Amino acid sequence: MADIKGSEKASALSDFRVLSFDCYGTLVDWESGFIKALQPLLSQLPDTHPLKSSTPEVLSIFQKIKAQIFKTQPTLLYSQLLQQAYIALAQSLRGSTGDPDPSSTSLEAERFASSIQNWEAFPDTRDALQRLGRHFRLVILSNVDNVSFGRTLQGPLEGVNFDAVYTAEDIGSYKPDHRNFAYMFSRLHADFGVQKAEVLHVAQSLVNDHVPAKELGITSAWITRGKEGQKGMGGTLQDLREKVAFSWKFADLTELASAVEMERQG
Repeated sequence: MADIKGSEKASALSDFRVLSFDCYGTLVDWESGFIKALQPLLSQLPDTHPLKSSTPEVLSIFQKIKAQIFKTQPTLLYSQLLQQAYIALAQSLRGSTGDPDPSSTSLEAERFASSIQNWEAFPDTRDALQRLGRHFRLVILSNVDNVSFGRTLQGPLEGVNFDAVYTAEDIGSYKPDHRNFAYMFSRLHADFGVQKAEVLHVAQSLVNDHVPAKELGITSAWITRGKEGQKGMGGTLQDLREKVAFSWKFADLTELASAVEMERQG
């Protein structure tokens, strides 16, 4: 069931013409992909290391490192950003033990960055997007580079049709920068005649998507992916409750698709 949290005058789902999606975290399970790709690093830590088996804490540290790079190097390709973030994370986790082989860490970072093509879509993603595509234009607004997203489209999202894809590489900045949303709305208006009020932004990340959505007056739907109270990439509702104002909350995309179909049948 949908849980309405935002404005008392939230629009009906069927009123929108476009659904804009964050990709990694909403459509693709990037946290599981990250942890799997981090295993070569985590396996090097001694068993006594406090973060060796603390996935949420490692993700939180990585997110802070990545967010800093977003701000200081907004035009850096996402694949290169992942390499830099991996190296910084490795240095942070290894601490005083140092890095006995910097070239080895650099190679690990390259492998980590290329792992994006292996991150799997959530089990509900393809079917739900196909259902939603019967009623809306589907758009991607993602903090990714074009080559990496192309590999995702050929892999875990193969067979899904998007009407438009807007990447950080195209825009020159990363969410939560307001420029990313301004770029999307400008393109949607120019290419499809769609107004801002006709777009519902759908995302899991509170930090990168729902905080700027509230700041910009964008109607949004939160896909929790079972992480409502868990630390991780997207932030927790407990920490960000006053900074977000999503109008709908769904556990996954199947719930969203079913809610849309129920509205239209009613």
